[in-house]
Amino acid sequence: MTFFALDVAPWESSDWPKAYATSPYMSTNSWLCFRFLVLLFFVLHFIASFIRYWPEEHFIYFIYLSRWFLICNVLLECMDFLLSFWGSVLLENGLKTPTLPVLVKIHMAMKCMVLPTCFLSAGIFWTLVAEGPIPYISIAVHGGDVIVIHLSFFLGRFPYAFNKCGWVLLWGGSFSMWSLIHFLLKIGRADTCQEYPKNECPIYGPLDWHYAYRTELIVCFGAVVGPPLFGGLYTGLTMLRDRCDHSAKVMREATLLPQEENVKLESDTVRSDQLKCGLNCGV
Repeated sequence: MTFFALDVAPWESSDWPKAYATSPYMSTNSWLCFRFLVLLFFVLHFIASFIRYWPEEHFIYFIYLSRWFLICNVLLECMDFLLSFWGSVLLENGLKTPTLPVLVKIHMAMKCMVLPTCFLSAGIFWTLVAEGPIPYISIAVHGGDVIVIHLSFFLGRFPYAFNKCGWVLLWGGSFSMWSLIHFLLKIGRADTCQEYPKNECPIYGPLDWHYAYRTELIVCFGAVVGPPLFGGLYTGLTMLRDRCDHSAKVMREATLLPQEENVKLESDTVRSDQLKCGLNCGV
């Protein structure tokens, strides 16, 4: 069993537009407008965050996990909008793609990294970073984004499944490796910390590579527990969401019934030919 799946099951690969361009609660055009508003939310807040923090942080701006999330969400929403628009055009004209497009696979991989772990990013900020008066932009990208992501998830039909939980491991492993590179290169942070010189301050306290053994244990624990925990949680949430979506089952069966009818017709034809043969042989 793979844990890095890129399919759109339970939808057929050629039916990906139904998973991306439809919603059980609104029309295709309304869903497309909703996707554009979500894209606008992330793009505008990224621009505001960049303008607010770049002058004092410069390239340090990109070291934090929450900034990785913000940038990935901007890219994801751009792809989401494009796929929703493309899918709506295909549905309107009754067309299908012969295989799953590469853009869908890229989006699937990134979405399966970001969606299950967005709570983790917000939790790290509020428990390890936030102090004093919190500006609006920080609240929006460390809490508001979680609300918008899950609103989009529950209103849509994104097909998450447990066999995609390996992407969480890739996401977490990438940031863990980055935290080690950050330590070895002595990049530091824009602000100071009490224990070390400014250029040796860790990104986050728990990932302090000055204490290599402790940090390795945390990383290994996260690698073992994180993927099945987040994968199981969002598989369950997907099942709960889909239980309320009766029309999706009808849409999937609509593509399967013709195939079943063809098989039945072929089977009837074979039996008819056999009967004719038997009659002719009897004659």
